[in-house]
Amino acid sequence: MNFELFLSRRLSRSSLNRNYYSGPITNICISAIAISIIIMIITIASSYGLELAIQHTITDVESHLKISSINNANNNLNPIRLDPDVLEEIQNIKNVKKIHPIINKPCIISINNNIEGIILKGVDSLYKPTLIHNSIRNGRYMQNENEILISENQAKKLRLNTGDVCILYFLSKNENIKKRKFIISGVYSLQNEKFNEFYAFTKKESIQKINKWKNLDVSNYEIELYGSSELKDVERSINNNLKYDLVAQSITNRFPGIFNWINLFKKNMILIIVIMCFICLINMTNTLLILVLERLKMIGTLKSYGCSNHSILKIFLYSSFKISTQGIVIGNIVGLTLCLIQQKTHIITLNPQSYFVNHLPIYLDLDFLILINIIIFIVIQISIITPYYVIKNVSPANILKIK
Repeated sequence: MNFELFLSRRLSRSSLNRNYYSGPITNICISAIAISIIIMIITIASSYGLELAIQHTITDVESHLKISSINNANNNLNPIRLDPDVLEEIQNIKNVKKIHPIINKPCIISINNNIEGIILKGVDSLYKPTLIHNSIRNGRYMQNENEILISENQAKKLRLNTGDVCILYFLSKNENIKKRKFIISGVYSLQNEKFNEFYAFTKKESIQKINKWKNLDVSNYEIELYGSSELKDVERSINNNLKYDLVAQSITNRFPGIFNWINLFKKNMILIIVIMCFICLINMTNTLLILVLERLKMIGTLKSYGCSNHSILKIFLYSSFKISTQGIVIGNIVGLTLCLIQQKTHIITLNPQSYFVNHLPIYLDLDFLILINIIIFIVIQISIITPYYVIKNVSPANILKIK
């Protein structure tokens, strides 16, 4: 039988362990490790959750890539057009899911002396139908020209309901004011509050008639991808197929401020993980030192019988394994349980105007969590270094001498 493991188990059940400092200190150490693990799990899950939720919210309403004129200022007045063969080449690029022709046109919506500036987004029936249909809170999707789908924010500000008629004012290329009558077909609400505040949907044919554009003329093309992992490669490939006056921009380049802010989540997450590892290391070091100091006579006796420093060290290393394992297991159980509760109930809410989501999103990356647990376990075992020097310098003659 393993002598060091046997002695470590006997010591953990001894009355000395229960009645002296080592007992409470061990429990405190287990609690500290468990709390550190809980904090790390919640931090990792919420950081990844927020990052993915914000990315999905933005890509839902803006798509991964957008093809537009280099002179963006004229996109609403001067159309662009891609030839069918160019569209086919782009569609055949790996990871490209769909290409959506879009027309954006700023306008002023007026009803009963109430006015509000909005951007009218002209889309076709294939533009993200699941997203839009699921976001409709009242009414229906646009079925005819001169129908408009407005947000809940706009409906409240203008006191508009489904079926109401409103007047939209547009600025033409000659800087003349055009006005058109539109019918409210429905009211939508997306998690992106900025989009809710400024955008309304209509059929792109309605805006093409107002602009006197041809059927293939659009303001820009939005491109959906199957995933964002190859975003830069797809962006480069698309630009290789475009004319000199057109450019494809990824969502990260169009909204650098938001994605720089998202990157701060990762930096904060790493900082918290490092701090929690340091706390675990300090606690375990203190616990092992107390265990060693309370058993100096035992160490002296073992040395007098010929036990090596390495053999005595293994006794306390087994104790370290047991304490750290208990703390890590308890921390994982509690941390994962709290994350699952938040995932199912959305108890913790957020301000959607600041975070683009109305609750704290949770994403459990099990591979990363397992890696973090392994790293923490290894880091904790480093705490044996300081007690080792105490064990090494213990002299049996000094410890066991009779006074």
